[in-house]
Amino acid sequence: MNGKKSGLGATALAFLAIMFAGCMAGKQLTTSAVEPAAVTGTYTLLLYGCRYPDDIKNVVILVNEGSKYPFEIYDLDTSYKVKKDVPALQAFSEADSFLRCTFHRIWKTEVRRISDDAGGTIGYEVRPLYIPYEFGMSDVLLTSYSLRNDGIVRAYIRLDPDVERAIEDSGSDESSHDRK
Repeated sequence: MNGKKSGLGATALAFLAIMFAGCMAGKQLTTSAVEPAAVTGTYTLLLYGCRYPDDIKNVVILVNEGSKYPFEIYDLDTSYKVKKDVPALQAFSEADSFLRCTFHRIWKTEVRRISDDAGGTIGYEVRPLYIPYEFGMSDVLLTSYSLRNDGIVRAYIRLDPDVERAIEDSGSDESSHDRK
């Protein structure tokens, strides 16, 4: 009987892996840390999250204004705001202010460069790093970027599963807000 249960578990896991891969079709793009001072230009800001004071699933994506790739976040359109034609210095200031919408303590923000499939820069991700003792780690988000076959870059943003479990175990309302 245990062999049947583990076989079913493996089958279910394989099915979920295939389904997850299907959602993320396209070429996976890489990110790398960068100093904000090195960033220049004008950007469209995608301000994701900050839906309520306890929200920690917050990130700002700066897309190069002249980018050849349309950009979208894999979530409801109402989960983020778009602000166009923002100079780099102002973009980072607005990103930092936006990310501090939560009443959780942010240690600092981190900037990551989003590279296209040819090594060029599509934009940047600005994410909060929380005080580690609040969630057991400072970086609570898992983000990924996929260049789809239709030329659209899609961002996937979710909480780290360990953080999600810790929030659910604590009885916080955060887990009920993030369910789709």
